Amino acid sequence: MRIEHPWFAAAAGAIVLQILALSASPYAIAQPWDTLWHFLAYSALTLLLWIATDGRRPLVLTAGVVLLGAASADFGAAACAAGLTAFTLFLMQGKRPCAESSPR
Repeated sequence: MRIEHPWFAAAAGAIVLQILALSASPYAIAQPWDTLWHFLAYSALTLLLWIATDGRRPLVLTAGVVLLGAASADFGAAACAAGLTAFTLFLMQGKRPCAESSPR
């Protein structure tokens, strides 16, 4: 997979490191906030990787995020976040407004 935007890939790497570090922490966040934070983290990770790769190979990208979520305690939230974010981005792909074609 070719990285088109390295800064977004670096930000995604920082999120992965935070996920791994916080999953090893002995402290837990009370429910339902734990599930919400998992959902937001994996959704942000999917978005950053999508931007970093310009949306190339969306199934590989989503599968990678879901596999990372498999190591998490809240796999359901991670899988839903990656799937919903990738599906939304896939639907939005190709609908980017530009200055010449946008209505005034």
